[in-house]
Amino acid sequence: MKNLLILTGKVNKKRKRLCQYLNQSLSGRAEVTLGSFSDLIFEVDGKEIKVKLGSRKITDFDLVCFRGVGDFLTLAGNLAICLDHFKIEYVDTTFSQIGPFGSKMTALLRLSLAGLPVIPSFYCQRDKIKNQINYLVAKFGFPMVAKELSQQLGRGVFLLKKRKDFDFLKKVDPKDEFMFQKFYPNEEEYRLLVLGNKVTVWERKIRTDPKEFRSNVILGAREEFLDINQLPKEMEQIAVKAAKVLSYEVAGVDILIDSRTKKRWLLEANRGPAFTYELDVSPELPALASFFADKLEVKK
Repeated sequence: MKNLLILTGKVNKKRKRLCQYLNQSLSGRAEVTLGSFSDLIFEVDGKEIKVKLGSRKITDFDLVCFRGVGDFLTLAGNLAICLDHFKIEYVDTTFSQIGPFGSKMTALLRLSLAGLPVIPSFYCQRDKIKNQINYLVAKFGFPMVAKELSQQLGRGVFLLKKRKDFDFLKKVDPKDEFMFQKFYPNEEEYRLLVLGNKVTVWERKIRTDPKEFRSNVILGAREEFLDINQLPKEMEQIAVKAAKVLSYEVAGVDILIDSRTKKRWLLEANRGPAFTYELDVSPELPALASFFADKLEVKK
């Protein structure tokens, strides 16, 4: 007996009737389940990806049909990426081509499945977070990081040190979606500028506020641009591969080093990274100009 999942943005009478008809029509061949995108849960830990629909594993299903996606377009794209990985057939396959319209979670899934060292992460719909707090505490412990999926430049990132800190959800926009990540103590975070297929600039981001856990320049961190010839090979490989996986030709790749184990973690790869425009401080603009010159030369 096969298992067919009809996955929808909104469970209503018509979709229940559809599911009932399909169960009758496919009786003896398939069991049909009606599910909601809002019940999806994603976990990322290295190359291990887990997806659940409530308490049921997505791998229990042989075929998934997306029906009435509505406001869940990005979530549908994320699931399509995972279904491709699990080799589970789905319709329509167009959802795997979400590209730049995806979220931080979309990028993280692609990077993880490519074997890059992404930080262990968890995602569920906003209204389901309350029911997952015990699981998150057991999985990540405190402190842990909460990241709003649409924000940039360190905004919408929270360090949760105790259960009470989950109350931050009451103070932010109810429409904001968050993923949760394990926190690694660190004193070293780097930004690598990838242009084409190579790293052209790298810098260390140094926090100047002892109370701040984020290393964003806009939040007060200081930049220290480093000799490109001293860039460790492993960091270069991580950055170039991350940009290639996401099809970014201009990318700012952030890498954090765990203070305890010295393991390098890929925080994220940013499309259209911010630049420092002071030429006496940063080599980014000359590197970008050289990249464009090479591109234009090729087109002659």
